[in-house]
Amino acid sequence: MARKRGPWKQGAAISGTRSHRIWVALLLLTALLPGQWGCHTAADPPEDAPAQNGAPAAPSPQMPEDEFDGERSMAWLRKQVDAGFRVPGTKTHATVRRMLVEGLGPTAQVQEFTHQTRQGHLPLANIIATYGPEEGDRVLLCAHWDTRPFADQDPNPANRNQPIPGANDGASGVAVLMELSRLFRAAPPPVGVTIVLFDGEDWGRGLDEMFLGSRYFADHPIGGPFRYAILLDMVGDADLRIPRERYSHEQARAIVDKVWQAAAELGYSQFSASIGPAIYDDHLPLLRKGIPAIDIIDFDYPYWHTLQDTPDKCSPTSLKIVGDVVRRVVYAER
Repeated sequence: MARKRGPWKQGAAISGTRSHRIWVALLLLTALLPGQWGCHTAADPPEDAPAQNGAPAAPSPQMPEDEFDGERSMAWLRKQVDAGFRVPGTKTHATVRRMLVEGLGPTAQVQEFTHQTRQGHLPLANIIATYGPEEGDRVLLCAHWDTRPFADQDPNPANRNQPIPGANDGASGVAVLMELSRLFRAAPPPVGVTIVLFDGEDWGRGLDEMFLGSRYFADHPIGGPFRYAILLDMVGDADLRIPRERYSHEQARAIVDKVWQAAAELGYSQFSASIGPAIYDDHLPLLRKGIPAIDIIDFDYPYWHTLQDTPDKCSPTSLKIVGDVVRRVVYAER
């Protein structure tokens, strides 16, 4: 079944089945990546990329005994959705903020900021926590915790001004990071890790009012310097398939290779060697600031920006796959 995509979050405007994709021209991206003029038209069919690109094998990580628990992670996904819509400026947004700050542990802090909208000042908050050594550069792991105020892709026009549940689009990436936070506290990683939950990723109808939290953090970083960044977005799909996001592949190839090599070592074929569409997402403001940043995302998700983006479309197995890969990458660092 072909699915039309809006231009809000992605470079590709139309996506069909996984074996038949049509790549079309992208919007200009000069505000995010100077010098990039939407040249990633994806007019060419997806090409296979080598999983390791001739890179030497990573050292075997000293993994903690405790496993990434997919069911615990899924419980975090459900907690967020059960609490309600995480739309900035609402009571539910404030409630979930408190829940996430508590869940990230004693180092959690809130980076508050405002965005000027046509209706006035919108209060926003990035949630930040740190783990492992304080000295040296750090690995940045991130996701967005807000939900979209309107279901603009819902098949029923009557639903398109209602907020989305955001089980996969938002809650899934946060759920993986919440479980990783538990593991990092139990067994501190060998490299400093900063987790950032971005706010305001899905706020606006146009690119000028999206990715608000990542833009603010990129301009006002807390901690660092950052060795690289891994963004998790839409990683809970029960039918998981994660290609190499095109901007990540072109702008931070070494980090993509590192992550996909870890997935291969774990035997997770859900991390595909093919190159997927170029996605407008929270990794782009980080790339603009010179931080190698990649987007782990399964964008081929039929419930994107609809009222059907609910927990039953997600899987603890998918969350564990992504969590295992990220954990392996982090504990292999030195």
